[in-house]
Amino acid sequence: MARRCTIMIVILTAMVLMGCKKKASPPPPDSNEPVVPTEAQGGEAAMKTPAGAMPSKLGDPAWGLDGLEFVKGEPVDIEPGKVTIVEFWATWCGPCLTSIPHLTEVAHKYKDKKVVVVGISSEAADVVKPFVARMAEQMDYNVAVDPSGGVNNGYMRAFNENTIPHAFIVDAAGKIAWHGHPMADLEAVLDQVLAGTFDAAAYAQQKATERAEYEANIRTLQAYFQKINSGATTEEARAIVADWIDKVPASMLNGLAWEILTKVEENQRDKALALKAAEKANALMEGTDASVLDTYGLALFENGKVQEAIAIQEKAVELAKGDPRMAAEFGQRLEQFKAAANK
Repeated sequence: MARRCTIMIVILTAMVLMGCKKKASPPPPDSNEPVVPTEAQGGEAAMKTPAGAMPSKLGDPAWGLDGLEFVKGEPVDIEPGKVTIVEFWATWCGPCLTSIPHLTEVAHKYKDKKVVVVGISSEAADVVKPFVARMAEQMDYNVAVDPSGGVNNGYMRAFNENTIPHAFIVDAAGKIAWHGHPMADLEAVLDQVLAGTFDAAAYAQQKATERAEYEANIRTLQAYFQKINSGATTEEARAIVADWIDKVPASMLNGLAWEILTKVEENQRDKALALKAAEKANALMEGTDASVLDTYGLALFENGKVQEAIAIQEKAVELAKGDPRMAAEFGQRLEQFKAAANK
C-alpha cells in the first residue's frame, strides 16, 4: 500500500483505522526516547525559547533551529524582524511532493517581505540530497535535515503533530502564529501576519471549533463500525450515517467508503453506501484528488459498474503520476478492473 500523508482521518482503535493505510503516511521516524534539547538548541537570544520550555500553543516563542544540517540554501534561524515558515516533510510522502512547488511559489512571492522558508526532513542527508537535486528549481527554498531530532521535537512533538507535510509560521517577534497543512490557509494567514492584523486568539478559537466538529464526526464513524461489528444489519448501521454523509467533508466520506470496501466482512459490506459516500467525496473534490478517485473507482467496481470504474481509475492513475508508488498501486487496481471486464 502506498504511503500517503495528508490532513486525513486517523482513528487509532483496534476496531478500525479510518484512512490510515490508504490516506495517511507513517509519522517521521522518532527514537523511543525523546531528544532533550540542549541550551545551545534553545539559544540564549531573547527570540528563542529557553531549553526545557518548548512551545505548546499559538503565541508561544518559537523553538530555535540549531542543529540542522542544510542541504540547500543558507542556514536559517529564528531572528527578530524576520518571518519564518518552518515546514516538516519527507521524500516518501506523496502529499509533500504536491506541497513542494507551492512552498517554492510562497518563497518567491514573499522573498522581498523578509519571509524565509525552510523545509526540514528527519531522514538522512544522503537520502534528502539527491532528492533535492532532482527537484531542482521546483524546490527553490532552504532545505535541511534534522539529525538529532531536536527541531522536530521543538515543533512537531511539542504541538503533538505526527502527520506531514506540516508547517509553522513564526512571526517577526519570534512567536508561533500558525501551524497547519502548507496547502491550507498558510498564505491567507501569512498576509495577515505581515500586515499585523492576524488575531491568533480568534484563529485558535476557530480551530478549536473545527476540532470539536472533527471529533464529533469521528464518533459517528466509530458508532457506525461498532454497529456493523456487533452483528447488526447494514440497514441498522446505515441509519447512523444516513443524514451525516450530507454534512461532512470529502476526507470523512472517503475514509468511510474505503473502510467499508476493504475492512468490513463481505457479508456485512454496504457497497451501496460506500458508493454513495465515494461519489459525494469525489464531487466535493471536483475530481481532482487521486486518492478519492481511487476509492470511487473501487466503489464502482464493487457495485458491478466495471466500465465506469475503469474510466475513473484511469483518471486516478493519471493524477498519481507524481508519486510512483501510489501510481503503481492504482495501476494494479486498474488492471484488475480491466481483467474483470474482459471475462
